[in-house]
Amino acid sequence: MSLRNKKNFSYSFRIRYSEVDAQKIVYNSHYLTFLDVAIFEFFDAIGFDQERYIKETNNEFHTVKATVEYKSPATLGDRIEVLTRIKNIGNSSMTFEQEIYLLNTDNLVATGEIIWVNTNQDEMKPVSVPDSLRELLEDYQD
Repeated sequence: MSLRNKKNFSYSFRIRYSEVDAQKIVYNSHYLTFLDVAIFEFFDAIGFDQERYIKETNNEFHTVKATVEYKSPATLGDRIEVLTRIKNIGNSSMTFEQEIYLLNTDNLVATGEIIWVNTNQDEMKPVSVPDSLRELLEDYQD
């Protein structure tokens, strides 16, 4: 089932020359950047200030897994949108599910799953996802 059928956060990009290969197709590693930027913008949109959170708690989210499945190419000049939603929130981890489409179409370019773990930076050990963040994410999960 598409994320379009669920409440999601949408962020769009225009494919630039520096993101494509000699065939003018987006180079595969750039999809991870698109997914990561969309998550950052998602957190900003819901009002979670990651920089303040890090300074106040000395905790930070780290990517521990990133999966991308390529469905169809995006090319130079295309506009894409990344849909982001929360698949799961565990004790210390969060799983994001994401889909990339050509903007204003149903042409699915790629899907992604990113897993973050909240970690105390002094001890480098997992810590619980704060309740305040869980509340902000309520509307974006099943």
